[in-house]
Amino acid sequence: MKRIVVFGLGGIGGYIGGKLGAATASGIELIFIARGEHLRAIHERGLRYKNPGGEEITVRPFLATDNPSEIGKADMIFLCVKGYDLRHACEAASSMVGPETVFLPLLNGADIYERVRSVIPEGIVLPGCIYISSSITEPGVVFHSGGKGNIVCGPEPGRKDFNPAHLLNLLDNAAIPYEWLEDPMAAIWTKYIFIAPYGLVTGISQKTIGGVIADPSLAALVQGIQREIVAIARAKGIRLPEDATEKAFESGKAFPFETKTSLQRDLEVPGKPHEGDIFGGSILRMGKETGVPTPVTDEVYRQIPPSPADRESR
Repeated sequence: MKRIVVFGLGGIGGYIGGKLGAATASGIELIFIARGEHLRAIHERGLRYKNPGGEEITVRPFLATDNPSEIGKADMIFLCVKGYDLRHACEAASSMVGPETVFLPLLNGADIYERVRSVIPEGIVLPGCIYISSSITEPGVVFHSGGKGNIVCGPEPGRKDFNPAHLLNLLDNAAIPYEWLEDPMAAIWTKYIFIAPYGLVTGISQKTIGGVIADPSLAALVQGIQREIVAIARAKGIRLPEDATEKAFESGKAFPFETKTSLQRDLEVPGKPHEGDIFGGSILRMGKETGVPTPVTDEVYRQIPPSPADRESR
């Protein structure tokens, strides 16, 4: 893999870009796609990546741009945008995707693979997710505050012949932890069962994860949405453990009481785009597709103000 693109340099993309940049071998073209003040700061000072231990490195990519059309075909693309930017990003990325391009989206959501494939017909799209807490603290600076930063991914459905050796070697060299699973969908859905309900309920209540768990009525909403997601997953043939709902709820107790979800933080800024549709909207649509009732999700999602990015879908 020679030309490697990190599309989106927010918390996740900044982590991927920082780790790759610190380990990039000669001959590798590491390219960042960012925008605005963040891009300008990267041009001027490089990307500053801080790990949980406070250590900082500065990465200067081969190219940093906001124009994917000037890049040409890529060997590897890490897609690290927010869910509300997914379709636009895929349309913009299509010029970089050739038949052998490996495309790894690392977004919150259970149906990200399907959304990507609806826009990008070429290349190899790997279902995947990442476990991390990371964010931009100022233009040009990304702080990885928690989580292992481990990627879970696997072969594209119907493409079991794909050899992941080049990708896994790239991750090994960058010290990015990963799990390569022959069926990654259970892991992707397991994360979704945790993140979507807590995101939606912290969003409507503006209470932290700890505050939601401590409030019996809010905790019941989280558990109700989790049961609906598990029922949808099973209707779609996703193999989940019997105690998937209970484990997802208990996962919230591992976070500090004052932890806010990303959806909650976005909703604190009036008019800011948010991932409500990736969470609530997707659950409602998949519920209709599979015939699974989703009354709790519907009750909660109605209280989430439409994102400027998805008003038409409401």
